[in-house]
Amino acid sequence: MNILYTQHYREFRVALSILGQWPSQPPFQRYCARFVVLLAIFSIITPKIIKFVECIRDVDLDNLIECLPMVMLHLASLCKYFNWIFNEKKVNNMLFLIDRDGQSLTVDQDIGIMNKWLERIRKITWSYTISMFSILAMYLASPAVPKILDIVAPLNETREKIFLYQTEYFVDQDEYYIHILIHAYMTVPISLGALVYFDNMLATNVAHACAMFDIVSAYLGKLNYKKVNFENDDDDLRKLHGKICRCVDMHKNALRFSRNLESSVSFVLLLILLFNLLILTVTGMVTIMKLDQLSEGLKFAAFTLGAVFHLFYTSLHGQDLIQQSKKVFHAAYMSQWYNLPPQCQKLLIPIMMKSMMPCTVRAGKKFVLSMETFSMVLQKSMSFFTVLSSTR
Repeated sequence: MNILYTQHYREFRVALSILGQWPSQPPFQRYCARFVVLLAIFSIITPKIIKFVECIRDVDLDNLIECLPMVMLHLASLCKYFNWIFNEKKVNNMLFLIDRDGQSLTVDQDIGIMNKWLERIRKITWSYTISMFSILAMYLASPAVPKILDIVAPLNETREKIFLYQTEYFVDQDEYYIHILIHAYMTVPISLGALVYFDNMLATNVAHACAMFDIVSAYLGKLNYKKVNFENDDDDLRKLHGKICRCVDMHKNALRFSRNLESSVSFVLLLILLFNLLILTVTGMVTIMKLDQLSEGLKFAAFTLGAVFHLFYTSLHGQDLIQQSKKVFHAAYMSQWYNLPPQCQKLLIPIMMKSMMPCTVRAGKKFVLSMETFSMVLQKSMSFFTVLSSTR
């Protein structure tokens, strides 16, 4: 099975090539794409950081709080993008392992399970991408609200212009309002794209590991099909021995792949959890502050929604990996191993021992990505939100 030529990976290759992160694209094309992406992100984050520093200097708490979410968003995007570049060898190696695993799948059952997971992750990644860019569109549309209200419910005076975020370009921002807006519309989607497709790559890699664990579980589940008398049937014994050896090899490869995956994203995921915590706390507070201003409140509510959805998406795939790796242990335990000949029972011991502890993706080797972590971050952000609100 050529996994890298399935529909999901063909679509994925296009997106990653645009971002300069597909291993097999020509080096010149890759470096040009990376230059454009980094130029876009740095060009938009620089005026925001300048404004952020000015707010700190002037002790302007309200504007400081408004600056923070967008700064955190672009910093998160940069962290993920640089993690891609610095861990390029690990990322390329994982694609090699995916291709190798695909080449080893020749049985219809195995191919069917892999295709099921590929179709599932394709739908999930498309849904996530569309949702995040829809939220971005809602955020970017906020400057149009005053114009629409001037038409629907005109006043005796023109409503004030809405700026997407606090920036400092060292120019008259009212005079160059359209230019600043165009700059945002050209660069913010690129920054969000780097963030979203890093998440999609993580989700795709987790789905591959889950598919391999699922295939192993399916083989182990069929060992209890019937009690076989192996004493006089060497051919059946060899077949069973071969199936169990295949399970051992696939399980070992899936564990190695999961470890490589964790090592390639562990540090950056810790930073992302921290950024998520700050963004949820601050945007939730700003949304409450702006309730009397429809367009401003809508803008930060969209930001909060995006942060929650992003955290949920990442945690969900960590939970999938935990559940599928646990499934291997249960499949081995329920396989009626006691009916098997001793030499086959011994082969199941490594699988059972290694699958007793589920595979995880840890953020900073400390926080396991799971729905429990998702709940913890939400609780912490609500606690900080309450503390910040009480100090105002």
